[in-house]
Amino acid sequence: MDTPNIPLPGYRVHEYRLVVPLPEVLQERISALRDKLFERHLVKPAPMLKPSLTLLQCHGFEKTETRFVERLQQTAMCAAPFKVELGNFAAYPSHSIYINVLTRNPFVELVKELRKIQWLMNIPGHEPHFITEPELVLAQRLKPMQFIGMWMECEHSEFSGRFIADSLELLRRRPEGGAWELVRQMELLQLPLPSKQGCLFGG
Repeated sequence: MDTPNIPLPGYRVHEYRLVVPLPEVLQERISALRDKLFERHLVKPAPMLKPSLTLLQCHGFEKTETRFVERLQQTAMCAAPFKVELGNFAAYPSHSIYINVLTRNPFVELVKELRKIQWLMNIPGHEPHFITEPELVLAQRLKPMQFIGMWMECEHSEFSGRFIADSLELLRRRPEGGAWELVRQMELLQLPLPSKQGCLFGG
């Protein structure tokens, strides 16, 4: 049974998404590719986030947001920047197409640290979703014929890209939907902070 979105101060529930943002040049390149595919295959654009890699989707009470953000900030400050490699396309027949993320281990390590603060995301009926193998979604919820046409074009095409992931972004919206808003951008600094939980990639 889902917990109702109680309209009492502090007990409102928010939906959160923690992402690795892409450099603006790469965002523009992927957005242009997406727009071209949508136009060519008559797909009506749906509201989508800027191209990014999602590490965590969860819910939390408004009253715990400050502590949640502080713990995320600490995790980010202890983590080291890392290189991300993108390569070619893959799909979930017959509805979604995405760009492969070839980099694996740094995401696994980040998620391992994020799981340590799962107690801040334990909202009944809203289990947190940790993503150790993020995907860069190009199109989703496609109709079968749209998928077939778009995948025939992407399957034998090549795409490559790389960037240094040096920050995380926490986004928030109401559970019923609406626009995502930026709560905090957090740099990956590889700082050895004094903490019982240690520091990810700390020196």
